[in-house]
Amino acid sequence: MANWRELKRLKERYSLLEEWYGADFAMTEFSAASHTPQAKSIADLLPEVLKDVKAPEAGKLLQVQNLWHEIIGTGFARYVAPGYFKGDELYVEVSHSALIQELQPITGTIQQQINKKLGENFCTKVTLICGGGRKR
Repeated sequence: MANWRELKRLKERYSLLEEWYGADFAMTEFSAASHTPQAKSIADLLPEVLKDVKAPEAGKLLQVQNLWHEIIGTGFARYVAPGYFKGDELYVEVSHSALIQELQPITGTIQQQINKKLGENFCTKVTLICGGGRKR
């Protein structure tokens, strides 16, 4: 026979199941516990789930962000930031639309610097986009 702690735990479990599933299904779920596998920790499941969810572009963007000051230079880094990757194309956010015209001639150089630091064909094109006036 179960001790009083075990009975109390079972009663609490049944009452939670009753709240969740309703009285009609609580007993079915309560008795099914012996047939279902033990619960797994979210920490054990998360890497497998995130593997399918995480886009490869997110990893590429993080790599560029970590080296951005070296790639673009400290002076420009205040006004220009890597925005996102779409495939192998990097979209760079510029703080003001007037800077797009000024920086357009050096997009090839930016691409070369990225590929020099992160590997050949890491980035196939750099496109400048207006990112608003965010402070960096």
